[in-house]
Amino acid sequence: MYFQITLFNIVTLFLMAATLIMAVKRFSLRIDSNLPLTYYGLLLAYWHGNAYTLDNYWVLGGLFCGLLLRFEFLGGPVEKLIRSLELSVFAYVTVRCLRLILQW
Repeated sequence: MYFQITLFNIVTLFLMAATLIMAVKRFSLRIDSNLPLTYYGLLLAYWHGNAYTLDNYWVLGGLFCGLLLRFEFLGGPVEKLIRSLELSVFAYVTVRCLRLILQW
């Protein structure tokens, strides 16, 4: 229940910070920005490198939402729904990273 300074915890803390920054920037950036795809590349690298830390469905669902928003397949209320789903993925990643760091 305490923070130990290990490489895994530092990388997880970095991912959590990147997730929080991405959640804030997602609403201020243009919809066709490449920064979210860079974040999802980082998330996929973490997910692949540390097995059983994040749920597969959440990670791939977030990637799918990010790709739908990036390439603008839909608009209007459906776009707002996809943004809210992506925001829930950001919340999941943040909470899961916090639980991993604090060993809950």
